[in-house]
Amino acid sequence: MAAPEETNVRNMTGIWGLNRTLSDDLHATFALQGIPWIIRKIINYAALELAMTQKEASASNTAVEIAVKQTVRPGGFDSFNSYILDGAVREETVPIFGTIAMHADYVKAGAIAEEELLGYEIEGTKDGEKVAIREVTKSVHSGWETVTIWGFEEVQGERRYCKYCVTTKDEKTATARVVYDYRGVPA
Repeated sequence: MAAPEETNVRNMTGIWGLNRTLSDDLHATFALQGIPWIIRKIINYAALELAMTQKEASASNTAVEIAVKQTVRPGGFDSFNSYILDGAVREETVPIFGTIAMHADYVKAGAIAEEELLGYEIEGTKDGEKVAIREVTKSVHSGWETVTIWGFEEVQGERRYCKYCVTTKDEKTATARVVYDYRGVPA
């Protein structure tokens, strides 16, 4: 289902389901991240859903925060992450990746390298601002890094939430565009 007009990188609240047909294969990315073969097979066929709730900056919350509950079926690789869009590096432990150091922030489209968007073009917000979210995740123990750009684009005639992922380890690189369907507002 297409993303409604009121959703954009300044308003990510919603339930987003991975569209495997429109997304690139993530096998090479997962292999570079050191995920065991059998786990990669399970994840490649599992249904993935992201329930996001965005909280705006306030006196008690100095930066935008996006709470994400990820549900993976089958597999049991569910997780809860909080993306605080202030650029500060935070460490956490994630079930399939172990300890990661991650930071995220808003970034103007002009500051995004062409290779980070994998040749695609993101849309602007209603007020014409062309901005995305850049998430940089590094494995503390495995040596890989993934730069992910969050944005919206038209895919096969429908507006979709997309992530553009570039993963590097040593001198190897894997890229993938991940496309999501909008499924409604979290309860």
